[in-house]
Amino acid sequence: MADQAGMNEQVLHAEIVRLNKVVQALINRAESSANIDTSDFNLFQTAITLEDLVRRRTDELEAALRENEKITRALRESENHNRLLVENSPMCIHEIDIGGRIVSMNRAGLSMLGLKEECEVQDYLYLDSVGAADRERIGVLLAQAYTGESSHFEFKASGPLGPIYKSCFVPIKDKNGGVEKLMGITEDITERKHLEQQLVEREELFRAIFEQAPNAIELIDPETLHFVEANPAACRMLGYTHEEYLRLRLVDTQADLNEEELVAAIWQAGESGGTSLENRHRCKNGDILDVEINSRMLDLSGKRLLVGVWRDITEHKRAQEEIKLKNTILQTQQEVSPDAILVVDENAHIISYNQQFIDLWQIPPQMVNERLDAPMLQTIVEQIAEPDLFLARAHYLYEHRDDKSREEIALKDGRIIDRYSAPAAGADGKYYGRVWYFRDITERKRAVEDLRIIAGVFDNSQEGIVITDANNVFLNVNPAFTRITGYAREEVIGKNPKMLSSGRQDKAFYAEMWQTLKQKRAWRGEIWNRQKSGEVFAELLSIAAICDDEGRVRRYVGVFSDISYLKTHEAELSQVAYYDALTGIPNRRLLADRMDQSIARAQRSGRMLFVCYLDLDGFKQVNDRYGHEAGDQLLVEVSRRLQEALRTGDTLARLGGDEFVVLFNDLAGERECRQILDRILEIIALPVVLGSHQVAVSASIGVTFQTPANEDGDTLLRQADQAMYVAKQTGKSRYHLYDGKHDWI
Repeated sequence: MADQAGMNEQVLHAEIVRLNKVVQALINRAESSANIDTSDFNLFQTAITLEDLVRRRTDELEAALRENEKITRALRESENHNRLLVENSPMCIHEIDIGGRIVSMNRAGLSMLGLKEECEVQDYLYLDSVGAADRERIGVLLAQAYTGESSHFEFKASGPLGPIYKSCFVPIKDKNGGVEKLMGITEDITERKHLEQQLVEREELFRAIFEQAPNAIELIDPETLHFVEANPAACRMLGYTHEEYLRLRLVDTQADLNEEELVAAIWQAGESGGTSLENRHRCKNGDILDVEINSRMLDLSGKRLLVGVWRDITEHKRAQEEIKLKNTILQTQQEVSPDAILVVDENAHIISYNQQFIDLWQIPPQMVNERLDAPMLQTIVEQIAEPDLFLARAHYLYEHRDDKSREEIALKDGRIIDRYSAPAAGADGKYYGRVWYFRDITERKRAVEDLRIIAGVFDNSQEGIVITDANNVFLNVNPAFTRITGYAREEVIGKNPKMLSSGRQDKAFYAEMWQTLKQKRAWRGEIWNRQKSGEVFAELLSIAAICDDEGRVRRYVGVFSDISYLKTHEAELSQVAYYDALTGIPNRRLLADRMDQSIARAQRSGRMLFVCYLDLDGFKQVNDRYGHEAGDQLLVEVSRRLQEALRTGDTLARLGGDEFVVLFNDLAGERECRQILDRILEIIALPVVLGSHQVAVSASIGVTFQTPANEDGDTLLRQADQAMYVAKQTGKSRYHLYDGKHDWI
């Protein structure tokens, strides 16, 4: 801006000088000429105008000079301010020429080079301050800066322990656009580089600890409970891959704590700064680990994370429990053991015994506190049925200290004692004496005998017996089971009794059976099963649940017998009682039952029930002409045709002779009934071949239907009978619908 102001001043000055010369020339010309012509007047006018212009331009020039002075003053102040900033900057600010020599440098730069005065830096090459290892690289980067590009780089200063610098150079161009010199800023980043290196080393150390730590380390988002990071130990112990782990939430790895309890524990960790507790984790395969957890809430750059470090203490817990159990056993064995215990030293002198020993051998009170060896031994021997044998074996054991021995001793009062003896040795292996264990096994022996008897019953029973576990899996079967089902014991053990299912009972049947077993612990009923050959058989089955003292089912025992022959006989009796012996269709008794069912169903559904009373026309003539056998054949054929014409759910019954009854259920109305009856009349009228003869008969049918006024089956049957009589009287081979106003019963 100062250069522009100077240029304007020079132009104005030159213009004023030129105008002054023109004006002076006009004035000289006017003074030398007495007469002024028109052209001279014009010149004079021009001179005056130019003078005025010169005056105005002079004013402008003076204003410009004053403004230029202000600008120059401001530039000086700015230059002084910038010089102060440069000189007092903590960073090195310097200029280097095309040859790489340092042209100027502030105090910070002189301090970096170890110089005191700026004059000392003259002819100092910039690359002299660069360490040998970086000098060639920095030279290339400076060459790029000389071409007009900015350059940034780091380098180590010369010397074995030289500092580390970071420099930035920008080119300074001349008026022609060429690079005149480079302006640079250099900063000592030694401390920063050391800190960065420490951060890298610490990060590597943390990563190594995180990756190699034997304990599990987890980073958890306390807001969502999602895992942010987990180390290999955590993945290995819970059985997840790293990718699987990071898709889990904290609650997914818990065996006992729910989400609400976890949130409370995390809140406590945040409030207290950290927490330690024992917990249980669930592995991917379902295993449970006992763990010890230390957790702490951290705030990392405004992001809160819960850090959990835990270790598997499952084996430690088990070991503690085992030690606790062993100590408890050692401390309380003599007090709570079911065995009578007697401890004697190597010389067979009594050391200790428990209360069970006193009770078993009925030791007198006066001997208890004194521990009299001989009297106490005498008391024991007197109770044994074969004392000499007992003493001989006891003497043998003291001669053979390392031997263990067990025997059963019969007492004179009928009791049986199980005796076990073992040497007592210390941790050093030294023999200290012997421990004797006595247990009354009288009841157990009796139970064994009872079991032997039961086993005999089990093996020789004519009824099949099965024993299953609580999950209804075969544990044992007896020979009768094999005989009835055809399956060998080895073929069913470990399998479910469902393998015998015939499919005749539905799911509801078995659901009711198991519900009864659950409530009453017993069930009895008939069931159809399938033998190995595929044949279905009926069995009468009784099942009992065997429970423990706490009421939990431990076993199921089933006893069954084959009742197929009874079911066959029952079916035969049912056939005789409810079915016509000649045609095999329902008889009058079964018809009455079906009639009641049909009436009830019609009342529920709202649809119509029609009752048809059918009598064959011309049957007596066939019977008389061709004999009763031919008549029976005719009845069988008519029954067959009628059954084929009826729908599923309808009932055909024979009352006797040539009289039949048909129940039509669930009809929409009279029209549908008439269609069925027309078809029945047609099929009955078809000729029937009886041996070498062909005969034809027809039918007279009486029809009635259920109304609210005739809910009685007998009434319906009488109405249909009366209507049949009307049909027969009016021409036969037809049907007639009962009319209560004109027909009579």
